[in-house]
Amino acid sequence: LKVPVIASNRINTPEVAESLLATDKADLVSMARPLLADPQFVAKAGAGRAEEINTCIACNQACLDHAFANRRATCLVNPRAAFETELRYRKARTQKRIAVIGAGPAGLSAACVAAERGHR
Repeated sequence: LKVPVIASNRINTPEVAESLLATDKADLVSMARPLLADPQFVAKAGAGRAEEINTCIACNQACLDHAFANRRATCLVNPRAAFETELRYRKARTQKRIAVIGAGPAGLSAACVAAERGHR
């Protein structure tokens, strides 16, 4: 009996997904949390830019815990997840040179938003 096998859970990199398919361990690969962490996962992988993927850290705090509590599933490594239509940043009226001190999640997010608004 031949039935299609779908692999899921903790498939966080294109390399793992490709390996599962190439070695016939799965016919399909299913990803949910990695796509919350980075909605451009597939596009980046397809373009050979896997190093740019914002990787799921498997904390389950904002996705699964929220889903089980009947709340909006969000993501700790992607503050925009599930808020894409609500979090719209306007271009700044004047560009500024901004220094962000700290490279933790908050600092990186602040730097990304500042750049999106036109600051340097």
